[in-house]
Amino acid sequence: MKQTIVMICLTIFMASCNNPKTTNSSSDPATVAAKPGSEVVLPYKLYNPYQNWQIGSTENAAAAMNSLKTFQDNDFVAFAATLGDSVEIRLDYYYAKLNRDSAVNFFKSVRPMFKDLSITMYDYESVISADKKEEWVTLWYKQVWKDDKGKTDSLNIIDDCKMQNGKLIVLDEKIQHYPVKK
Repeated sequence: MKQTIVMICLTIFMASCNNPKTTNSSSDPATVAAKPGSEVVLPYKLYNPYQNWQIGSTENAAAAMNSLKTFQDNDFVAFAATLGDSVEIRLDYYYAKLNRDSAVNFFKSVRPMFKDLSITMYDYESVISADKKEEWVTLWYKQVWKDDKGKTDSLNIIDDCKMQNGKLIVLDEKIQHYPVKK
């Protein structure tokens, strides 16, 4: 009985010590509403204000996946149809903002490095900002291929795809190499 009372008192004491900040000045970390009536203090101030992201359209997710699928299938006529007039490409050690034709030519030049390319899609998420000005799709997948010597290699990849009118206008790719077996 004494242990139960001590535990209850300790719990009440710990709960009463929690005094979250509710203001946000330029030197304070960002404060974001988590649930109606509550706020969470973030350890870092956001570079840009939080855009109150909401679930986006499945159509944008399908459009982003179709772009990846046409690359996998080596179908660059269909690939061009998935792109906006210009495309910002952010890859590992590469950045460019290209018009549609130059982007298609870039990906055409890269595609021969991947023989027997296969994709295993793990998940996706489509989001849209509250003001409806930005739409993004994130794809999580594994890419497996053979090189020129027939050696199989693979990467875990996360693609953040900015979409506009159902077309891909930014491709921001992050990769994870699997460790080399010893």
